[in-house]
Amino acid sequence: MNEFLIILKSFSIRRLLNLITTRVSLLLSYLFKKPVLYNQPWAITIEPSATCQLSCPECPVGMKDISRKNIFLSNDDFSTILKGISTKTFWLNLYFQGEPLLDNGITEKIKMATEKKMYVVLSTNAIALNKNMAIDLCNAGLSKIIISLDGADEQTHLKYRQGGNFNNTIKAIQYLRDAKKNRKSPIIEVQMLVFSYNENQKKELRKTALKLGANKVVFKSPQFYDMQNATENMSSDKKYQRYKRKSDGRVLLNTKRKKICKRLWNTMVINSDGDVVVCCYDKFSKHVMGNAVENKATAIWENEKFNNFRLEFLKGKQKEICSNCL
Repeated sequence: MNEFLIILKSFSIRRLLNLITTRVSLLLSYLFKKPVLYNQPWAITIEPSATCQLSCPECPVGMKDISRKNIFLSNDDFSTILKGISTKTFWLNLYFQGEPLLDNGITEKIKMATEKKMYVVLSTNAIALNKNMAIDLCNAGLSKIIISLDGADEQTHLKYRQGGNFNNTIKAIQYLRDAKKNRKSPIIEVQMLVFSYNENQKKELRKTALKLGANKVVFKSPQFYDMQNATENMSSDKKYQRYKRKSDGRVLLNTKRKKICKRLWNTMVINSDGDVVVCCYDKFSKHVMGNAVENKATAIWENEKFNNFRLEFLKGKQKEICSNCL
């Protein structure tokens, strides 16, 4: 069974209609240059943990730059948030800035979401993913798991995943493969950030990951906060270049200014303290739309503050968080 068929299991007529009205809302908003919102988000991100074991050089958590009122989202607060989410929302990313497996209640959160027939995705550095954890995640009904592997050998992987454990990550893929047994899910996706120093390992990494039990391997362009790091470590392959080098040596974002942002109509992002931020690029919570523990997420989605942000974007007044968006 492929990933699309697993996603279909989370569908209902209401959820399908919501996807359609999302497209309609986007189109009308673009045409009339004012927010039209007939839909609820079809996808939602909830952050269970805002801490991590690693010190990745281009990660706000790894750089110790993120501050939350609650490092971990309690299961009670998670339950409250879920109750406030529309039944039209079918996709849940159960991760954001921190390492979700550091949350002792992560499997219970997965169970609560799958009881609502949501497609639940988790992304991890896999350090805490031992044999028992793999079994627990599978039994909880996890739909998909993304494992970060940024090199085909220990030295290369640890250049970015500082403080990580290459062997643990390799074993984690095998643990998940064995724990799945005859199950179709979770889909095991190995994800590699492509830098100048690991781009020659893409083929080897793909072969190794698939042999270990991964269902798919995805290569992504990294996001840089330090332009010196971008200059030194950006891939030579244009496909993985979020930035471009100017003749004077400067490195600038290599994306065009968008006329419409699908994220503002598609998704909602909720931090571990319950704060709803405007999108996944608002990692430092500069634009908080409300709190999903204190108020229903459905109401926050439609509130004046969120719609004003959408209106500003449609008028071309894009915020600073949009400057690093793909």
